[in-house]
Amino acid sequence: MDAEMRPAKDDISKAGPQDMDFTETDTLTDEQRLAELGHQQELRRTFSLPALLSLILSLICSLCIAASLAEIASIYPTAGGQYHWVAALCPAPSNIAASFATGWISVGGQIVFTASAAFAAGLQVQALIVLNNETYVPERWHGMLLYFAVLTYAGVLNIFGMKAMPHVNLISGFIHVAGLIAVTVALGVLAPKSSSAFVWADFVNSSGWSNDGVSWLVGLISAVYPFLGYDAACHLAEELPRASRNVPLAMVGSVAVNGIMGLVYCIVLLYSAGQSDFASAPLGFPFMQIYLDVTKSRAGTTVMSVMIILIAIAATLAGVMSTSRTLWAFARDKATPFDHYLSHVHPRLQIPVRSVVVVTILQGILGFIYLGNSTAFNAILSMAIISMYLSYILPIIYMLLYGRGKLGKRDFGPFRLGRIPGIVMNVIGVAWMLVVMVFSTFPTIMPVTAENMNYSIVVLVGWIAFGVAYYSLWGKHKFEMPMVDVDVIHESNVTLGTADDK
Repeated sequence: MDAEMRPAKDDISKAGPQDMDFTETDTLTDEQRLAELGHQQELRRTFSLPALLSLILSLICSLCIAASLAEIASIYPTAGGQYHWVAALCPAPSNIAASFATGWISVGGQIVFTASAAFAAGLQVQALIVLNNETYVPERWHGMLLYFAVLTYAGVLNIFGMKAMPHVNLISGFIHVAGLIAVTVALGVLAPKSSSAFVWADFVNSSGWSNDGVSWLVGLISAVYPFLGYDAACHLAEELPRASRNVPLAMVGSVAVNGIMGLVYCIVLLYSAGQSDFASAPLGFPFMQIYLDVTKSRAGTTVMSVMIILIAIAATLAGVMSTSRTLWAFARDKATPFDHYLSHVHPRLQIPVRSVVVVTILQGILGFIYLGNSTAFNAILSMAIISMYLSYILPIIYMLLYGRGKLGKRDFGPFRLGRIPGIVMNVIGVAWMLVVMVFSTFPTIMPVTAENMNYSIVVLVGWIAFGVAYYSLWGKHKFEMPMVDVDVIHESNVTLGTADDK
């Protein structure tokens, strides 16, 4: 780091935020602090009504998407998830290529999506060190090592701690709910309240986009990201009892419960944010600055922030598990390089250990990209949103166009939306995902420079190009399309085999 980018020793005083003396010469701005921690300022720092509208709209549309996928998961409860559903719902002969493409996109999206949770945990830990140690000088590689530590914990527990995983998940769930309630109550009781006009009526566009509508649409990414990953349960379908019932309930339930809690937390956070000066905040995470301003205590801020960090670590743990099962299932169908190696299941542990290790290593490699260029890593995180939505939208479209009209009552699983509600939810989900994917490629700040340009589309095209090349040269010769029920596919005569057999 350049000397001028290093934080001053007295960035945070031990007396608390009320005694902090920020000047232009001895304190970094929030944007500089983010740069010090390896981030570029991309999100608007002014909370207002669009934040709540985005979150509410995202919750409603995410419920439609989750319900649409849950209905398909109830019919085809397999670890392959999206790519297996596409193989079943897409008419032949294009179902083979469509299934491979969906699986390839899904694996890539899950890898980078899980990596983002691990980075959130690691960098938030680093921010707490900044908060509690005024002599600490943060470096980007410090954050990378903390990221590696979170990944290592998730990888080791996914291999050697599977017997304890139900207890870990139960504890994580308790911390998630109880911790969020405790933080929300603390903010509600201690924080000086902003006016209702500030929370519900103010509209501030500080993104640089001249059109408020475009600015709001570009900012949807912040509201979409927290709801991603609800397909995780379907990738554990072959390890869950009564998967056709329990997987859909887990998918829809996770969005509903977390969405409601998140909305309440967001409202309380907005009411608590009016007194915080983010322009001169010494921390890289605005929510931590709000905690510090409200509690006027380093210890209180640390405890409240740890609740959020533990949630991110739990999400990493679940993400590694889900992603490794998707990779294992994809390799089982001979769709990946080294498929025989990756499809191996440890005979004693009964876990796809190799897939867990490979997923963890690939996520670790992303850390080196972040170390060299934070803008490139931000593009990878944006790619996670786009690729996850691509893997969601394809099975829903095929269900809407081909499956829904031909599936009989007996073909559906226990979780069924019904014809009209199903069509409505499918259409809403598809429309929402198309809008989000388009605007996820837009720069978040204007005017556009090389540093703030959104390169997600470049990264995504690179990953897809790699998949197309692999499929053309090797994949189509050995990919075995997942077993499907030929009776429910419109004018399809599906048989097992490789693309060369078709």
